[in-house]
Amino acid sequence: MKNSKTAHSSTSPQARRGAARGSAKGTSRETVKKRRGASQTEAAVDLIRLKIIDMSLEPGSKLDEPLLRNHFKLGRTPAREAISRLVAEGLVTIFPNRGGMFVRGLDLIEIGEVMMAYQLVESVLAQLCRFADQNLVADLEEIQARYTHEVRRKSFLGITSVNEEFHLRMHRSIGNALFYEFALSTHRHVRRLLVLIYKIENTERNVLESQMEINIGEHVGIIDAIRHGDRAKLNQLLPAHAQQAQMRLTRILSEKRVPPLTVDRLTNEFFGKKRDFQADRG
Repeated sequence: MKNSKTAHSSTSPQARRGAARGSAKGTSRETVKKRRGASQTEAAVDLIRLKIIDMSLEPGSKLDEPLLRNHFKLGRTPAREAISRLVAEGLVTIFPNRGGMFVRGLDLIEIGEVMMAYQLVESVLAQLCRFADQNLVADLEEIQARYTHEVRRKSFLGITSVNEEFHLRMHRSIGNALFYEFALSTHRHVRRLLVLIYKIENTERNVLESQMEINIGEHVGIIDAIRHGDRAKLNQLLPAHAQQAQMRLTRILSEKRVPPLTVDRLTNEFFGKKRDFQADRG
């Protein structure tokens, strides 16, 4: 004990403060490094997710680290961590027997699952959306103004992004973290499907314009029902709003005379035309 006291007392206060500063600097560097790595991974996840949603990365296409590093200029660690996150989100699927990881498919079964989940989350939302949330109506009106702006710009990524925000704001009012995560995951899959539908509808300008006006009107009706605390009206509007995607897809399949159970053929034909167009431009 005596030696210990002597050793301690022989260290000047200035030396002790210098050592503390050095330790703090080391800790600070590590913290900054971790934050930088986390932000790079987050940016990589956001980038790849958007490429999947807007179909730049087509359903069923293969993902690997070299592609992400070379094409998207991502480092090895952010690329690897981004893929892991997207697997957890369900946007990327691992098939060991096929030799890697692939963008989640978008065939009839997949679309059916997305539609069912969408109907479920919106039906529960209609029943549990908390009218007592004082900022809810004001927030929805602000989001709706941005949604209308994106509609006027005909930015499909912007439209689906703000639409997701609109619905998730209502989900947040419920106050159930587990259900919110389910709703968030569902809306990410819904976004990809809606982008596909918008791109196909874009070949028929009048249809696209009409559908966009319907969507704006339904959002206005939803906000009005919440403003007046009309649960019965909300129970009618939200499930019907979710069903719009199914009705639009049914119309597309019917008018394009695509045989039953071949939604994958529709997506393949669409992307095939896109590739042909790009080849012609090249």
